[in-house]
Amino acid sequence: MSRRVTFLIVFHLIASYCFAQTLDISITRGTDIDFTFNTIRQYTNGIIRPNATEFRIESTAEWDLYVGTQTTTPGQWDLLTSYSSAGSSTVPVSILEIRAVSPGGTSQQNTFFQLQDVSNPVYLIGSAADDARVNSGVGTNAPGDGSNDPFTHRFRIDYKLTPGMGYRPGVYSLTVVFTLAEDL
Repeated sequence: MSRRVTFLIVFHLIASYCFAQTLDISITRGTDIDFTFNTIRQYTNGIIRPNATEFRIESTAEWDLYVGTQTTTPGQWDLLTSYSSAGSSTVPVSILEIRAVSPGGTSQQNTFFQLQDVSNPVYLIGSAADDARVNSGVGTNAPGDGSNDPFTHRFRIDYKLTPGMGYRPGVYSLTVVFTLAEDL
């Protein structure tokens, strides 16, 4: 029996705006990513999409960057079409992992990590607290832009999806939300 599962990821970028400050996140590559699983090996080992998304940050203030997923039922992929009744249709968003890489090594998450619902995001730069200004290295949150500061204000995202064999064949989707906010 051939099982086929397709996962679709849609991106949503959010920038917070405050008075005279500029905060902008611009996607330069990779807005829709499709994973199609056709072999047992793909289900068990996963599929990696390297450098699938790239975006630039522009900010005139210190900033935080975080990521989470957005779905109809928080923490679960949305089932769009089912091909069978076998297996579970409750698929956790954590089967999708990302790795965020900047040329200057500034991301706090430079190895693959599991995604979570946007209500409990993972910080790529900064934290939920008011962070000290970091001008270089891991956690750089100084004002700048992707053209003049490409090593600290550009990010490439790798995706790894490993569903395993227990889920219902079908088409699933979720939205990955990258949020840029002023560090307050």
